[in-house]
Amino acid sequence: MTTVLLHPIRALRENLSHIGVAVNASRELSRAGAARYSSEKVNPVTAAIPL
Repeated sequence: MTTVLLHPIRALRENLSHIGVAVNASRELSRAGAARYSSEKVNPVTAAIPL
């Protein structure tokens, strides 16, 4: 809290950096999931079964 009061620009830059890291991690996880999904063979019989 003290950092925010004394150094608002530094705190804002740090927060934006954390947001960027979170977005990159989310994007990487999404791409990994898509790659895994595309590499798996889809069985049409089991694919129609709702989870």
